[in-house]
Amino acid sequence: MGTKDTAVLSDYFGLETGSRVNKIEKTGCHVHPSELVNAPVIEEFPLTLECECVSFDEETGVLSGKIVGQEADESILTEGAVDLGKMEPIIFDIASKSYRVIGPVVGQAFHDGLKYKD
Repeated sequence: MGTKDTAVLSDYFGLETGSRVNKIEKTGCHVHPSELVNAPVIEEFPLTLECECVSFDEETGVLSGKIVGQEADESILTEGAVDLGKMEPIIFDIASKSYRVIGPVVGQAFHDGLKYKD
């Protein structure tokens, strides 16, 4: 997953086609094979989700997958769980064609809305 620290690398990986250039070699990234799927784990990214394809719709290009494993660097963990505050993941903002860091916690899921429940 892309982060604040890997934004340039993430952008390049999205820009370039693997059939034309060896992106790993070009960027100097370090990889090792996933233990669960037939794909490399890029060590420069602190979190890798290992996924299997469930379905792909040729017409819409929508791909559905199942997460079967993850590898996380110790630097982004708090008490054994991924800490997004430490990780600083990014999202693509289509309006400004830029990357933005996902921000602080603003509420608790499945809890804050309970005040409206009878």
